[in-house]
Amino acid sequence: MKAKVSTAFYRSTTLLRFRPVEPDAEKLFHNRDHSDMQSLTSRQAAVITDKYTAELFLSRYGFMEPVNWEEIQPSESQAFLSALKEFQKVSGLPVTGVLDEATKVAMNKPRCGVPDKETVSSLAIPMTPSEEVQRRKRHLAALLSKSRPKRDLGENGYMAFSKKELKWRLIGEGYSSQLTIEEQRYILKLAFRMWSEVSPLEFVEDTRSPLEDVDIKLGFGTGRHLGCNQRFDGTGQEFAHAWFLGDIHFDDDEHFTGPNAGSGISLLKVAVHEIGHVLGLPHIYRPGSIMQPNYLPHESGFEMDWMDRKAIQRLYGACKGQFNTVFDWIRKEKTPYGETVIRFNTYFMRDGWYWLYENRNNRTRYGDPVPLQIGWRGIPVDGVDAHVHVWSRKRDAVYFFKGTQFWRYDSKNDVVFTQDPEGHHYPRLISEAFPGVSSPIDTAFYDRRDSHIYFFKNTLVYAFDIEANSLAKGFPKNIRDVFPPVVNGDHPDGNIDAAYFSYTHNAIFLLKGTRFWQVVGSRDRWRWLFLPHNGLLPHKEVDQHWFDICNVHPTTLKLTH
Repeated sequence: MKAKVSTAFYRSTTLLRFRPVEPDAEKLFHNRDHSDMQSLTSRQAAVITDKYTAELFLSRYGFMEPVNWEEIQPSESQAFLSALKEFQKVSGLPVTGVLDEATKVAMNKPRCGVPDKETVSSLAIPMTPSEEVQRRKRHLAALLSKSRPKRDLGENGYMAFSKKELKWRLIGEGYSSQLTIEEQRYILKLAFRMWSEVSPLEFVEDTRSPLEDVDIKLGFGTGRHLGCNQRFDGTGQEFAHAWFLGDIHFDDDEHFTGPNAGSGISLLKVAVHEIGHVLGLPHIYRPGSIMQPNYLPHESGFEMDWMDRKAIQRLYGACKGQFNTVFDWIRKEKTPYGETVIRFNTYFMRDGWYWLYENRNNRTRYGDPVPLQIGWRGIPVDGVDAHVHVWSRKRDAVYFFKGTQFWRYDSKNDVVFTQDPEGHHYPRLISEAFPGVSSPIDTAFYDRRDSHIYFFKNTLVYAFDIEANSLAKGFPKNIRDVFPPVVNGDHPDGNIDAAYFSYTHNAIFLLKGTRFWQVVGSRDRWRWLFLPHNGLLPHKEVDQHWFDICNVHPTTLKLTH
């Protein structure tokens, strides 16, 4: 028997079927990034409008207990009031305990899906490991997989990976529908590299190993997605969530865009944030921190905040390592008014990489390290032993040393000389231009105080007189005779990695391994007469004086889009 259908239905469908379509009924789209098309396919997140939905929000994000991703129950009025005030406080709102419009707006902002409660005392009040474990069992039970390997509990009570090289993969069933696969992979590589630039961690994309061997898996989905027990809410509010020491999911109902797109939600910013969670960081309520729970609109060229750098280093330590050479690069520049001024920058070189160090900001330049050949054309691509800048009233020459050879650098044209103005061809033998100096050398620097180049080789120091073109009288000497220790026993004893004069600190530094020694200067001796000439002050750690000089995985050294 056929179901009876009303004639009204047939009339309505007939009208729809045969009603002529007006020319001006065409819907137009003008945004180059297609952001104006999102409403056609995306689900919208439920808007927080009343106490009930606010209670769900506060429970979901850890301000109220219990936190259960599947069956969240509203709490009592007093608990709601306390949770609401806490949310207002960390959100920078007036703490009124009233669900006013400003509070609703804050709750409806795009945000991360990881609970906020972890941030209330995240960095201010360290917990004992046992307290932190119990807290995570209560609040993050649904986020942590008990079977996940490679985890450790740090001294500050937060979990961290126990290894320094981590594999990641954008899983095939979880590609975004909005960006090309290559765009997604490029953005994720960049996001991982940004964390590597400020920590001893290195990240490598692994597309071949068994999935269970991949440390961090990433994917996009909507609603129920990728076998996850946490449902995405559609466009608006929650845009991603992550598991500590686990995986990252992005809500594909959101309009994700590439870096500096100027609209939509920056996938780079969201990925950097969620990777921070995977590495063990909670939310951080600090202006400028990438770990803030709420998404802030596009900022051109956003970078890691000081607090983020220090937070990740509390978990994994600072970056350590020895350097081939360190130097201040001196050059002349003309101002817009035609005046010639002297500028300098500090560079650290390790193998075939280099970092530019910003002394004023006390950190490396964003985006470093980079390959040597990008900064200095023509020098050995696998690194150099020393840099020497002979700079006096009569001379201005820059040299790079490697093995038994050296190159003179043409600073004006930013390339090594093949033949310099004096007719010398390069590379030249060290023994030819610096008679008496045994090569290969460990390192060298030019001392403007006496116009000598000091070459270091094993336990010997060779002082070369530029004007006389010969070794200074009595050299070579033992390094302890030229640079005696201020404190007995505290001395590098030869095989120096790098030596350089710092214009920022107006001091000479000797570096070996992860330590450095500062040479006593004239100002030091004027204050403390007992200090020996060129004495070495007690050693310090390089990473405690020059921050964030960190390696990245070789596969991310040169990122191309």
